[in-house]
Amino acid sequence: MRFGAARRTLAALVLATVPILTALPQETAESQLDESLEDILSGALTVHINARIIDRNDNETVWTMDLTRVTISGRSVSVRLDGSNIAVVAEFTPYWEDDGQLMLVAQGSTWVTNGENGPHHDYRTSFSTLPIQLGEPIVFLPLGNEQVPVDTGRFGRLNIELEINVERYQS
Repeated sequence: MRFGAARRTLAALVLATVPILTALPQETAESQLDESLEDILSGALTVHINARIIDRNDNETVWTMDLTRVTISGRSVSVRLDGSNIAVVAEFTPYWEDDGQLMLVAQGSTWVTNGENGPHHDYRTSFSTLPIQLGEPIVFLPLGNEQVPVDTGRFGRLNIELEINVERYQS
């Protein structure tokens, strides 16, 4: 009988340690998840975009919009602007380089419908990659430095300016 009591005691000890043993991998997994989230957040970025439409005749801002998004290296932030005869889609993708420098890839697509001499659709793309500093404002002109005819009753030739500012994410 003493052998049976010893067996029960040993079984009770083993069973008592099972929750501890199963809790350790869960705690380890949770701590690894916490570490991974901290790594992601330490490299996270905030992208601020100020979109402006400028009347080129008197250099007056006729429309503005602000957009702020949180992203990580390699994940784009996009903005779409739709007008009566124009659509602009711009994507900005920040990348951390191995040496800790920041690279910004800016891609723009524009569709302009011109009614002069019948309907005509003009499609343009732009692509630019440039090294940037955190907090440094960058101006992206998806239409280039040209004046594009945009149908408005009030304004003549307009241009679109997108000012981008990339900073570290602050929680």
